[in-house]
Amino acid sequence: MDDIPLDGKRVLVRADFNVSSGPDGKIHDDEDYRLEAAIETIQELRRRRCKVIILPRRGRPEEDPEGADITPVWHRLQDLLREDIQLIHHLYGEPVEAAVQGMEQGSMLMLSNVREDPREKKENKKFAEQLAAVADVYVSESFSEVHRARTSLSLVPTLLPSCAGRRTVLEVEMLSRLSANAKRPYVAIVSGSKVTTKVALLQRLLTQVDTLCLGGKIANVFLAASGHWKDGNDQAEIEAAKQIMQEAGPKLLLPIDVIIGNDDGTDVREVSIQEIPEGTKAIWDIGHKSTQGIIKVCETAQTIMWNGPVGRFEVDAYGLATKAISQALAELSSYRLVGGGDTVNALEKYRLTKKYDHVSVGGGAMVAFLEGKVMPGLEPLYTDG
Repeated sequence: MDDIPLDGKRVLVRADFNVSSGPDGKIHDDEDYRLEAAIETIQELRRRRCKVIILPRRGRPEEDPEGADITPVWHRLQDLLREDIQLIHHLYGEPVEAAVQGMEQGSMLMLSNVREDPREKKENKKFAEQLAAVADVYVSESFSEVHRARTSLSLVPTLLPSCAGRRTVLEVEMLSRLSANAKRPYVAIVSGSKVTTKVALLQRLLTQVDTLCLGGKIANVFLAASGHWKDGNDQAEIEAAKQIMQEAGPKLLLPIDVIIGNDDGTDVREVSIQEIPEGTKAIWDIGHKSTQGIIKVCETAQTIMWNGPVGRFEVDAYGLATKAISQALAELSSYRLVGGGDTVNALEKYRLTKKYDHVSVGGGAMVAFLEGKVMPGLEPLYTDG
């Protein structure tokens, strides 16, 4: 935002507001982290007397229309900014042009959810031209999506003078600290639903970290690969885990005890990995000894990266390890970076987001960045300098 003229311009701000609502349909202060992340950019543009045109994304309209409704976002963002935002249920065309024409300098307009147009999913030149028509400048504040090629992320910024928002720049700077001369010891904690989706990340981390701690469903696959659990995993996942175990050697820290029980959090038991009962269909969390093992390793670290809750924290009985680790890490003086949608949700639940050096708004984007992949939504924003 320091590299291109912005003052007084019509600025299209592409924002990721993929946040959930509470039972009352409203977005509360423990659910609005991604909204807060965009505020610095929006406020700066307002101070610079720009017409701020917010192009939001939320949910998947084709699957869950209620979860993709932009109205709760609109209400909550007005609360956070303490200013009125005009809402128009269009993405382009005459209604948008008229609304932008009538805006005062420094005011804000929110468009419809960009995902409502199916042309967003794949780069569509006509749709990109329609979105770009009402703006002089494009600002990206959607770091969580920049690993995907989408019309509004990777094509629109090629049609206008474009730059990264303040939060997007911060994300790149903070994540770059992990791959460029991270202070040692460097410890990573990784969870997730499938090993095969994170093979590249795990392999790359093994070349960078001193200790790689695993939790969640990923750890469960490794327990199956090592012969401690015989149910609930497919062979492709197990083979991927075996390959990583061979490469990792002593760097890999796996659970030594786990939590089992019913889906609803009843009949909860903690057992060692050698004593997992025959026929156990699900492992919901890591046990107390495993939790303390991760905390102990982190206490001596200078750099910590955490991606993914280590258990099913949404059920309190299976969230004890995630809560204990998040509280312990919050008190450390090392550089601590946390990311992933569920991890952020956990920190919001425990009200710890402000205790960490950086809480990334990216999940898949954070993983892709750490893997060293090309980021289609970032590429158009880089300057020659």
